[in-house]
Amino acid sequence: MTGPTSPRSAIRLATRADASALSACRAALFRELGRGGDVSDAEYGARCTAAYEQLFDSGTAAAWILEDGAGGIAATLTLLVHARLPTPALAGDVEGYVVGVWTRPDLRRRGLASALLGAAVAHARERGWVRLRLHASDDGRGLYTAHGFAARSDAMELGL
Repeated sequence: MTGPTSPRSAIRLATRADASALSACRAALFRELGRGGDVSDAEYGARCTAAYEQLFDSGTAAAWILEDGAGGIAATLTLLVHARLPTPALAGDVEGYVVGVWTRPDLRRRGLASALLGAAVAHARERGWVRLRLHASDDGRGLYTAHGFAARSDAMELGL
């Protein structure tokens, strides 16, 4: 069985050809969160599509799409690849940053995002990455905790 009732069988690795569709899902995510400015703007869509294309071309991102069985997208997840300096505790030099976790509203709470996150975690483990990071919405926090992610209090940010 394929489609949203059987999430693992419908997952596929995204390609450069999916950049526009991934951008549309990212815009939907930001609209739902109510932040990020005017994501309906065509300029945003073009910038986001170009960024996905560049990330795919450079090999610094992987993304997964879970199809809905009718040719549409049920859910997406993007994993950005980051170089890092080793530390005494973590010898590896690559980590990932999870972004763009989005599930179509009518298909939520069916394990779709969990299936995508499982694929991303397996991808990172197979490659020997040292960790994955992300920013969680209140609605997504339980999903990430269930997959072993833990909150940190030592992060800071400067918007430029």
